[in-house]
Parts: sequence; structure tokens; C-alpha cells
Amino acid sequence: LMAKGYFAFGVILLALIVDTTYAQCSSYSGPAAPCPAMVQSTLASNPTKTEFIYASPISNAWTLNPQLNLGSGLGPGQTDANGQSSQPVQPYYLDTPQETPCTAAPRTCFYNKVGLYACSNGLKSVTDSDWAVAVSARVYYELFPGSPAVCGHGNREFSFLARRGTSETNLLVAFLAGGTCQDAQGCGADPALRTMAVDNDPGFEKAPAVFLGNLKQALLKADSDATLKRGIFDPVQSGNPFKDWNVIVIPDCTGDLHIGNNSCTYGKNTSECITAHHRGAVNTGLAISWVVKNFPSVTQILALGTGVLSTSKADGGHGAAFWTKYLQEKYPSAKVRTIIDSSMALFGPDWFKKMKDDPWGSIKSKVPDADSNSKTAGDYLLPKVEDWSITSDDMSAYYELISKTVPTVAFAEASSIDEPVQQMAFVGTGGKLEDCCLDGCSCDFRTDSAGRTLPYGVRQGIPPYGLRGGQLDWIKTLKVTVLRRMTRMENNYRAWLIKGLRQPSRFLFPNADWFSNFYPRPGMEITPTGNFLQNWAFRFANGAINFNDDGTISGSQLSISNSFEDKAFGSSICSGCLENIPGSRPFEQKCNASLGDGETLYTASAKYKTDWMALWTLNGRDSPDMWTSGDSYRYGHEYRLLQGESLSGIAKRFGTTIGELVDLNYNTITHINNPLRLVAGDIICVTPDWANMMDQMGSPICPASQ
Repeated sequence: LMAKGYFAFGVILLALIVDTTYAQCSSYSGPAAPCPAMVQSTLASNPTKTEFIYASPISNAWTLNPQLNLGSGLGPGQTDANGQSSQPVQPYYLDTPQETPCTAAPRTCFYNKVGLYACSNGLKSVTDSDWAVAVSARVYYELFPGSPAVCGHGNREFSFLARRGTSETNLLVAFLAGGTCQDAQGCGADPALRTMAVDNDPGFEKAPAVFLGNLKQALLKADSDATLKRGIFDPVQSGNPFKDWNVIVIPDCTGDLHIGNNSCTYGKNTSECITAHHRGAVNTGLAISWVVKNFPSVTQILALGTGVLSTSKADGGHGAAFWTKYLQEKYPSAKVRTIIDSSMALFGPDWFKKMKDDPWGSIKSKVPDADSNSKTAGDYLLPKVEDWSITSDDMSAYYELISKTVPTVAFAEASSIDEPVQQMAFVGTGGKLEDCCLDGCSCDFRTDSAGRTLPYGVRQGIPPYGLRGGQLDWIKTLKVTVLRRMTRMENNYRAWLIKGLRQPSRFLFPNADWFSNFYPRPGMEITPTGNFLQNWAFRFANGAINFNDDGTISGSQLSISNSFEDKAFGSSICSGCLENIPGSRPFEQKCNASLGDGETLYTASAKYKTDWMALWTLNGRDSPDMWTSGDSYRYGHEYRLLQGESLSGIAKRFGTTIGELVDLNYNTITHINNPLRLVAGDIICVTPDWANMMDQMGSPICPASQ
């Protein structure tokens, strides 16, 4: 992460200040700061936060004495075998964001045999004798990889948690949501608007860290009732099918979905200038490297994107999916499954504007064991940009690509369709909670707030149906996205959806009630299908994907039933949650819509840039005047792409443009993710402009001279 010269100087300065073995964060001189407000701070301690590390004072700086016998669990004022007294150490950290990331050395911290939180040099191995205590007590170890791992403001260390289970072969890796940022305010210039490491203690807005700090004492103690010991993380609940699994918890304190490798300065030449160190791929990579080294016998892996706090405001759990392929590559014989909890990656059209320059540097993020000088595709965490890019492609396209390139993996999502943090992310990127009242949209068009009956497809404050067609509607976007994922990845994707909220409501898997007590459909409790979330998740984690002799997929058993009808509208989906999207069921016409109040074929034709005659020809009936509000009609032709065809060629042939085709299909069952990614067999809707169409030979059907 740093030039070698600066790193060497930093180590020297670090040694002068505090023992490098146990330093938490120290500063060193670096290049001129592009943000004048971000100075290189001196070492500081915060007297309000105690880490329960016991040590002796050396040179007026608190540090851990390497000769202190940690196993004895000395408390404040006690004396070790060498006659040295111990004192509680205040944690070292830098009190302001750093232009140059601080440095730190690896260490492992845990509650020792007498219940004291103690740290030792380096990263412990699970073969260490101390881990036997962790197995019996089900406690977590906190591991600090040391530099170059760092949190987003460069003034805090990164750490992850590990809990050894009784199983040698089962591994649960939880990638925590931390929130994302792509501008100065979100990355911390305005503490009140910070979205990076958003769940941190509000008293430390200017210094986001791994937010586990406030929970550490509870998390690491054997007798605690902390969040990471509930729900899927519960080590003693007999009904939890994951209770014996080894558990790794990887936080995100860099605002980049665990995939960043860049220090980005936002708001240059303004009072909000701030540099964010998006090093999520570096941090997570160091954690995964430790996992691979310490759990060589794993045959089953569940990568879980989730969160800890019930009041969390963090989006980004879907970052877990970006490490699925690498986990499968490191464990080629293991069954690898990924579940995303309450983070479905639904964004409005402004998302790509925010990500157009890849501020996180995700394109250059490499896997942990890559050759630093190599530029081969296999050394990079994300796919080649010609196949997928965070600057231009959505999460559906990523799931689909990985499912094709590594067909042994599978993805699933569990969420409430009314989850407010995801809704906020959607609206913040240009979407709307309500944008239409027909064809699967959000609002209930039948009554207004006073209970009065409204005309079909109309609601006060909502534009008349047809102006936008629900392109920005939250519920329609969710429905279309999930249905398309199910259709395009029939053997590698599943979903579990609920409607409404019960407190605490942010994440489902760490919550005991959600995890084991509720079905997605009302009344399902009395049926024998057993679709509690814990049973559904365990079935998915253990489900098989079957292959033919030629390597193609022959089928899968990831859910109770593998028919499309059951996957999309069955017992694991809340009643009505995916209904009313035209063309969503097999063999349904895809280019259909409903007439709103007062609409006719005459008025509807304008929004498709066609005429009533074309719509009447498509739909039949004796008269174009026989169509009324609520009727379903076809507005375009279904066109299946042939080998070698492109969207630009199709647009030219039918007298339209790429932009018009993308707009016509936007947020429908034929949605076009990226005009450059269409392949043979994809179906899109087309409304020809007859006057400008070309025949198969490329000649105008209607020459301009006629």
C-alpha cells in the first residue's frame, strides 16, 4: 500500500513511540497531503475507551510488556513472576483521519482462562492450545492482521473474529455490511452524513473503525448474550443446524463492499476535502488467507453477507458474493454457497454515476495469493472488465457470470421487501418508493389515504401510469430483479422473502425470532413444509447441483421444490410478493402492459413512439375502441437475439436507437442490464419505427424518396 521508503521510516518512528509488536496505530511522515485539513497527527489515546489489555508502563507510553505472563491473567495492580506490576492500557489510535495510513503489527486478542482480555504477538493458529478453551467456551478470538490492513480513515486498525467449532469440515464466513461511500460527505467529511462504517460509536464520527469496538467485551466472553451468539451464530441452541460450525466474522470499515484497493481523495480544493482508504479487498484478503491456512479440511462453506446490530443503517452485505469464486478456488472440493441477508443490491439509475470512475479501485484488487507483478485474470478478485464491471453492470449480471464460470456455486437472498435501509439506498441513487400503480408497482391503486375508491392505476401524488411506467418504482424493481435472477439462474439462485417488519428488523440471520420462528407466508406455521429461515438456509447450504457428463448442469436440489412456480410464488416467498409482473411466468407474453384509467390504444401508443394501428395489429379485437382501463395489451414484439447479433444492429434494423430500446425494456422482465452484454437467446421487446426500418439486406423498407 505504501512506498518502501515511507514504510521503513514509519517503522523507525513507530519503534521510537511504542513497541511495534502491540501498537494499535501510529503515524509517520508521508507525502504532502492533498487535503490541507488532514494533518499527520501525533500519537493519541482516548481515555474513554479501555481495551482491557494488561501491561506495564514503559517510557511513559502504555504498551504490553512481552515478559508479562498472559496466562496468569493478571489484573490491575497485580504482579507477575518477574515482580512487574500491570496496569490497564488505553488503546492507541490517531484522533483524526490520516492522509497516509497508519501502521500496526499483527496480534491476537482473546479472553484468557481467568476471563481477562489479553493480547499476544502475531496471529494465532487454531492448532494453538488456547483454542481448546475457545471450543469449549464458544468464545471468539479477535485477530489483527497488521499493516497493510487499515480502516477507512487510516487511523484505526482492522480486525476480524474467529470462533472454532466442533466440526472440522464446516465453515461459516460472515462478511458484515458496513455501509458504502462514494463522496466526501458519505466518507466522513460531514460526520452526520457519514455512510462509511456507519454503525460505529457516534462519539467517534471522525474516526471510523471496526465497529465491533463497543461490542468486543460481550462478543469475546463465553457467558455473553451478544448478537454474534444468536440466530445462526448461536453455538448452543439445539435447533440451530449451524451451531457446531467454525465461524469467521469479517467487518467492513472501508465503505467498499470488501472489494476496494484504493485511497481516494474526495472534495479536493473544498472545505470537505477528505481521503478515504478503500482497502476492503486488502483487509478481507488477509482474513481469508488466515482462514485458508487454518482450516485446510473444510468441505462445506457458507458465505453469509449480514450485519450485527438490529438498529444498523449499513447496506452492503452483498459484498460477500465477491469472495464466493475465490473461496471455491481455494477449496475446490468443497460445497460453497452464498446467502445475502437484507442487501439485495437494488439501486436507482444514479448508482452508475457514483461508480463511473471506480473510486474504490476494485478493478485493481487482487486475490491474497496473487503475484504482485502478474496481470493475469486469475490474480484479480473481480472479473475482467470486458465481462463485468462495477462501473456499468449490476449485481444480477455478476451473479449470472459467476454462476456460468463457476457453476458449482449458488447464491441466495433473504430479505423483507419493506426493509428501510435498502429502500433508502434505492432512493438515494435516483429511485422512488412509489412510481406507478399498475403491473406490480408499489402503490395500491384501489383506494386513497381516505379510503375512497380511485380510478384504475391512479393515486394522488403518483404520475399517471405510462409517463414512467414504473421504471423507478421500488417494489417493481425488487420483483423484476428477483424474478429475472430466478429465470436466468434457475439452478444457482434462490430467494426467501417476507412482507412487513417486526422489531428488531434490520438483519434476519443474527435474530433468533426471524431465524427460527417465522414463515414467509402467513399461516405457514401449521404446514409441514418447515420453511423457517434456518431450515431453508440449511437446505440451501446442503443442496446439490447436479451435472451431466459434459459438465453442463442437469438440475439442482437447493429448495423443497425446484419448479419455477414454487421458487417464485411458493412457500419460501411471501404471498403476493412477486406477483403481477407481466411476462414473469413461463410462456406468458413478455411485452405486455395494462391500460391505466382513461387510457386507450390511441393514447398509449405515444409512449412507445408508435401508433394506434400498430398496437391494434398486435392485439386484435374487432375494433381499437373496445379497449378499456385495466385491459392487458401487447406494446411490442418479442425478439430473440441470434448468434452474432448486437443491440446496435437490432436498433438499426428496426428503425430505433440503442437508448430507446434500453428505455423500452427498463425495469421489465426483459430489462437490459448492459447493451454490450446481450447474448444469443436473450429476449427483448421491440417497437419498430416502420418508416425507418431496414430489411434483412440492409435496405430501407420505406425509401425516403417514396
